[in-house]
Amino acid sequence: MPFGLKLRRTRRYNVLSKNCFVTRIRLLDSNVIECTLSVESTGQECLEAVAQRLELRETHYFGLWFLSKSQQARWVELEKPLKKHLDKFANEPLLFFGVMFYVPNVSWLQQEATRYQYYLQVKKDVLEGRLRCTLDQVIRLAGLAVQADFGDYNQFDSQDFLREYVLFPMDLALEEAVLEELTQKVAQEHKAHSGILPAEAELMYINEVERLDGFGQEIFPVKDNHGNCVHLGIFFMGIFVRNRIGRQAVIYRWNDMGNITHNKSTILVELINKEETALFHTDDIENAKYISRLFATRHKFYKQNKICTEQSNSPPPIRRQPTWSRSSLPRQQPYILPPVHVQCGEHYSETHTSQDSIFHGNEEALYCNSHNSLDLNYLNGTVTNGSVCSVHSVNSLNCSQSFIQASPVSSNLSIPGSDIMRADYIPSHRHSAIIVPSYRPTPDYETVMRQMKRGILHTDSQSQSLRNLNIINTHGLHDFFKKKKKKKKKKKKKKKKK
Repeated sequence: MPFGLKLRRTRRYNVLSKNCFVTRIRLLDSNVIECTLSVESTGQECLEAVAQRLELRETHYFGLWFLSKSQQARWVELEKPLKKHLDKFANEPLLFFGVMFYVPNVSWLQQEATRYQYYLQVKKDVLEGRLRCTLDQVIRLAGLAVQADFGDYNQFDSQDFLREYVLFPMDLALEEAVLEELTQKVAQEHKAHSGILPAEAELMYINEVERLDGFGQEIFPVKDNHGNCVHLGIFFMGIFVRNRIGRQAVIYRWNDMGNITHNKSTILVELINKEETALFHTDDIENAKYISRLFATRHKFYKQNKICTEQSNSPPPIRRQPTWSRSSLPRQQPYILPPVHVQCGEHYSETHTSQDSIFHGNEEALYCNSHNSLDLNYLNGTVTNGSVCSVHSVNSLNCSQSFIQASPVSSNLSIPGSDIMRADYIPSHRHSAIIVPSYRPTPDYETVMRQMKRGILHTDSQSQSLRNLNIINTHGLHDFFKKKKKKKKKKKKKKKKK
């Protein structure tokens, strides 16, 4: 049985404690799911199992975290065996799913499922009081959240349900009269947003939160090299240091940093431009180890994906409609932010598998793991040379890195790039992947040798179709026919002897 499960006489599965363990994961909508894993399973495997249940493809923005024995939130190191990690550091085997890598603009998120989970995360950040907002911002955000979660104002006889719905941050201590007044203002805000689709309201909510102080930040108390108590923080633009009063002192951007390591309880950040190292001291070795690894992971992710590492940090434009939708919230057309055109040479693809590149440095996995080959678009909406001509395998359309030039004598299975980009494109051959393309007949040996002697045929002027397929060259033909001729001679000699 898989995972060491045995079916007893009671006809119920029993998990053998030696080989497997069960962990609980709390999702962003507060639901808890259970996951049965092998003791050797990594955090990445657990994350992929959660993503599969959520129909989530862009898993590289997300992670798993737990509460340590000192009740501190700690991210799981995804490449390590999960059980050993939890046994050593966690207070209990309960994991929390959440956004690990925030982005400066929601347009970076290509899939609707990703944007929905991202919305749940930023809403959670607001309601748990991790972001600073004014009362006006709180009311505006609450009105958008009600529109996103419940739909239009006129669907309800009254707004009494708002009194039972969590609208305001938990750290906002309000008197009963003030709370009632703010709730009425939220009801008016909800009425003003009537007619806006839930997906559009979610994106408007995220856009509002992006402007708040503290968005996407994680902060750790440390001491600087002079012994002053400071806050060392990290966000999508880099690392920042501010004093305990809250005044921001300095920002180290991703491009300005080299290696991030630790030496005992000290965190070392190499600064490339200044040719020096910034030192920060923690209270113990484990804390320094955790912070340095977390910072190094973020540094690697944002540099690989070129997020906030260039002068223009605008994301690639969204060029396709999302395919995911929630059954509880039927939508006519999901809202997509208008595309921002940028001059860059990178291409974005929607991946079906988690990105191990966050920890293992596999950059190509970010671009070539998609099974949904027709989703790969270029910034100008076209394909180089207007065609993709190799139909040797179904995955030939998946590679966004290189193109094969169209052969003048290619088979009729070559697909024009303009057709590929059409949303209503249907291949003319239902099973085109298994149809063998036709090629020009190969000339016989005598013809080839005659042309070579006359200087007509050169190694550079071979058949274009043969060059495209990279099967054989002139010297290969020469050797092939030579061997064939020798075999014929041997057969003739054997016949004569007989």
